[in-house]
Amino acid sequence: MTGKLRLLDLALLVLAGLLYWHLRGEWIDSHARDLALLNSSLPAARVAALAPLDKVAAVTAADYADVATQDLFSKDRNPNVIVDPLPPPPVKPQPPFPVAHGVMIWDGVPPTIVLSEKAGGPQKGYRPGDTIGPWTLVSVDSSYADFEWDGKEFKKRIDELIDRTPIAQAAPPPASAAAPATPVAAKTLSNASHAGPNLDLGAGFKSCYADDGSPEGTVVDGMKKMVTATPFGSNCRWEPAK
Repeated sequence: MTGKLRLLDLALLVLAGLLYWHLRGEWIDSHARDLALLNSSLPAARVAALAPLDKVAAVTAADYADVATQDLFSKDRNPNVIVDPLPPPPVKPQPPFPVAHGVMIWDGVPPTIVLSEKAGGPQKGYRPGDTIGPWTLVSVDSSYADFEWDGKEFKKRIDELIDRTPIAQAAPPPASAAAPATPVAAKTLSNASHAGPNLDLGAGFKSCYADDGSPEGTVVDGMKKMVTATPFGSNCRWEPAK
């Protein structure tokens, strides 16, 4: 039994020696290959030269105009500048109409209307085409008067133009307590100073004073007083005596 164990130990020892010898040979060969690889030099490879790049043209803003005029996200975008319209001019306030005092319409004579620019102003006869203040008289008849202002025409009834403001009467001065009341002789006002032609109405005609008490047919300074009936009452005028 002991002899067999010794043989087995010897066989194992021989087997271990053979394995060591084989592994050492493999290591030597691997080491030799590594040294050969490190000491060897590879030939340089020929590399083709790179082709030159294409020349890039200079950038100009005009080439990109379509970006602003054809925007995909805003189709209404365009280079046309929308200028805000100018505000309309302010409306001019309409001036007041002149005040009418009467109309004179005779055969063969253009119609005449007596006007004043405002109540209590000087009176004057006007015919179509004449201007009073900002107004131009276009036409006149016994009932209506047409005026033009700022390119617009206005038709007014004559009775609407008549000033109906009552005339204020002056209050009498208070009696003085110190001075005794003395009887004042009654005086009769004479209209002789106002018996005659007043304002020139044109075409040789003149108006009458409001307090002219002379009878119809009176001749003063070559002018004859004539009274005619109108829808507004009696119309007084002075015309050349024939």
